[in-house]
Amino acid sequence: MTDREDWLIVEAKRDDGTPTMFRIRELDPRRQLTKIFVVELPYPKTELSRLPHASDYRRLAEFEEQWLRPACSTLGWELVGSKTEDGSFFLYMYGASDPSAMIEKLSPFDVALGFYDDDDPDWQEYGTLRDLLDQAKAIPRGEPTVRKSAPPAKPERKLAKQPAAKRRPAAKQKTRTKPNAKPAKRKRR
Repeated sequence: MTDREDWLIVEAKRDDGTPTMFRIRELDPRRQLTKIFVVELPYPKTELSRLPHASDYRRLAEFEEQWLRPACSTLGWELVGSKTEDGSFFLYMYGASDPSAMIEKLSPFDVALGFYDDDDPDWQEYGTLRDLLDQAKAIPRGEPTVRKSAPPAKPERKLAKQPAAKRRPAAKQKTRTKPNAKPAKRKRR
């Protein structure tokens, strides 16, 4: 992983209308990295939008810069994307080593972290992220769906909490490019 990477941000909505934000790197799959690993970092849901506050993004930046990126570099994992929705940040990476070493390095950050790993030698999950990115790029200009971004700035370092060892899969996402159709009007009786 390089210190400076370009990320593309995709704004989407789930079928239920919940806003979802993706950060996706455009890169060629490294087929020697056969496992996908997803870390879930929850944040408190306090607004109707269920999107994070600025303090939640600062906490994510701290986790990513001071914990996740160093662990990826040490263990040979590649960070490929992230998703923000409904009270959680999900960070996606690929590697070839045992994910338990990654869990051991990341768990002290917060007891609420969730982990998911699976074999994915064909990078199918990343393919889903890239399909989402390609769909967003195909939307006519003027709609806020894709923009370039750099990784967040390094935050101040804080003390870590006790480790956790739970595992939870990340949900797959569908994109929507048009708003929901209005419901049919009811007939009065």
